[in-house]
Amino acid sequence: MAGLSAARVLRRAGCYVEVFEQDRIIGGRMATMRLGTAHFDTGAQYVTVRSTSFQKYVDELVGSGYAAPWVPRGLNGEATPTMQQWFVGTPGMSSILRPLAESVRIHTSRRVHTMKRRDKGWMLWFEDESSVGPFHAVICAVPAREALLLLGRIDKLAEPITRVRMSPCWAVMVRLDTKLLPEKDVYSDMSEVVRWVSRNNAKPGRTSKGDQVLIHASPGWSRETEDADPEAVAEDLWAEVSHALGLPPTRPAQMSAHLWRHGLVDTSLGETFLFSSEDMVGVTGDWCLGRMAEHAFDSGARLGRAVMDALD
Repeated sequence: MAGLSAARVLRRAGCYVEVFEQDRIIGGRMATMRLGTAHFDTGAQYVTVRSTSFQKYVDELVGSGYAAPWVPRGLNGEATPTMQQWFVGTPGMSSILRPLAESVRIHTSRRVHTMKRRDKGWMLWFEDESSVGPFHAVICAVPAREALLLLGRIDKLAEPITRVRMSPCWAVMVRLDTKLLPEKDVYSDMSEVVRWVSRNNAKPGRTSKGDQVLIHASPGWSRETEDADPEAVAEDLWAEVSHALGLPPTRPAQMSAHLWRHGLVDTSLGETFLFSSEDMVGVTGDWCLGRMAEHAFDSGARLGRAVMDALD
């Protein structure tokens, strides 16, 4: 979200922009993953709106069919109002990113491991030892720890980043052939092990066949099991949810666990972004301001404008 938000600002200003994504799909924690024929939102479950700029973007998404409001059902099967309106991408959370990616050249499965500035600009090196460049400016939209590895030589950027703390989060996708969960779509802070459970297919634009359950483990449990086998993690978390909800013994049609190694922001940077006009490099992410998608959107957009001003 942060990187593409910055890219859109620069692209609209007439800059040539290239995005290098380390995964095979774009989106980061906004990505939608597949398990068999089912699709799951394994990271961000919804977005909320506070700022005028993000409200304008969400209105654009809803108007174009890329997002819709979501009011989850309570135990009696009726809609349960939330304190703030929830919006979800349709048919998956990754749809929220689509307008940001328009007219931007995106390369997937390209993890940048080294950056160096030379006379003509920035050069980037990838894991296969290939390189690209030079670029007038570079924006790093990665977790804080990875940003430190890339920018450690620039003290004025590296020192503030050391204050940021992020926690891992296990996400488990469970596909059931029949409806099994009670008539409630969301459970939060279920136990010391489970932080979030939702019926993914209850969101607008999803298929309603059977139950598609998304589980997020608590930060503490995720930290303790960070190096555990994903299959064992999936079994443990499904067993925990089944016990807490009093479900009959059921073997899911499919299960899969994914570790968000930097999934949650414990301590944010406290600034919208970091940028060195002298070096023409900056960092952006939700972790600059907080932990929400809106924080990532605003961080990226404002850094994009700062880079644009420095290029003029």
